[in-house]
Amino acid sequence: MTSASVTRSDGSIPPLFAISVDDPQKVGDPIRQFIMYTVHTRTSSPLYSKSSFSVLRRYSDFLWLYETLSINNPGVIVPPVPEKHTFGRFDTHFVQQRRLALEKCIQKIANHPVLAKDADLKFFLESDTFALDVKHKKMESAHERGGLMASIGQTLTGTRFHETDEWFDKQRAYLDGLESQLRGLVKSIDIVAKQRAELSTATKDFAATVSELSSSELGPQLKRSLAALADVKHVVAEAQNAQSQQDVITLMSTADEYSRLIGSVRMAFNSRIRIYTNWQSADAEVRRARQMHDRAKAQGRLPTDRVGHTVSLVAEATKQAERRALDAKHEFDQCSRLIKSEVARFEQERVEDFKTALQIFLDGMISRQRQVRSSTYE
Repeated sequence: MTSASVTRSDGSIPPLFAISVDDPQKVGDPIRQFIMYTVHTRTSSPLYSKSSFSVLRRYSDFLWLYETLSINNPGVIVPPVPEKHTFGRFDTHFVQQRRLALEKCIQKIANHPVLAKDADLKFFLESDTFALDVKHKKMESAHERGGLMASIGQTLTGTRFHETDEWFDKQRAYLDGLESQLRGLVKSIDIVAKQRAELSTATKDFAATVSELSSSELGPQLKRSLAALADVKHVVAEAQNAQSQQDVITLMSTADEYSRLIGSVRMAFNSRIRIYTNWQSADAEVRRARQMHDRAKAQGRLPTDRVGHTVSLVAEATKQAERRALDAKHEFDQCSRLIKSEVARFEQERVEDFKTALQIFLDGMISRQRQVRSSTYE
């Protein structure tokens, strides 16, 4: 488990969150089966009534949290859940990979300076009536804003966005290249890991054959040599299998996580465009209010005795529209600054996570090579 322990700029220490996702269990009837995970939380945050608690959650619950946090926090890069899979989702190896990915995801969310304060994270981590309550939340969310896809749709159909900040264009091009590299790395590691697993199986079969041969009437010296060879090959097979698994849970899982995180970065960029659309709509509302009054006054449709009253109403409506437009512009500027700080955070964590994964990968490989070497000289 990981925790936040970095001192903030104001000298305060952020709340500690230590979260694990454990004990995957298959539940439900044969037609609608799914995996349930136990989420254990320890925290020093004053937002929580207890310092330690556990809840049961399924994959779709984690997905709901990701989508909700993305909507709640425009400009924030929300750590993504692993991708959905229809086939092989009950395979032991796949469930273990997903468990690790969900654990890393929720740890990063809880230790994010913005997301840690989100009420929906608190709801996800400690609610004992989550399944029932989330249905009501989904209905309210669908009614108010149409969900995540609807809000994205507003971006696509709203005011045409023209980028004025060169930084964002450069970042988009950079992210496209990085995503391509990461997906290529994931594919390559996957191929290598599968080849290691296949080689491990072949080596184990070879070791079994040599072991059987060593029991034949071949003379004491040859029998001892064959038995020693079989032992070495058993060690090699185990090392190859362990390395295959290590490839997946270190480099491959990290590369896969960050290729998915790029989607979250794009989501943050899109939230900025949605805010821009709101800003332009508010500006358009101001222009319409002024134009309607000027047109009506010019055409003489306003009775003389009501001109003063109408002008005051239009002036008030215009002020309100101008306030909304100004607020929308401030929100756009704030979102732009937030995204830049979030991308800097993304880059820093990416370097640190890859260094850690590479260190574990290399240490494991060296350790297994030493193990094979020592068994050879015994």
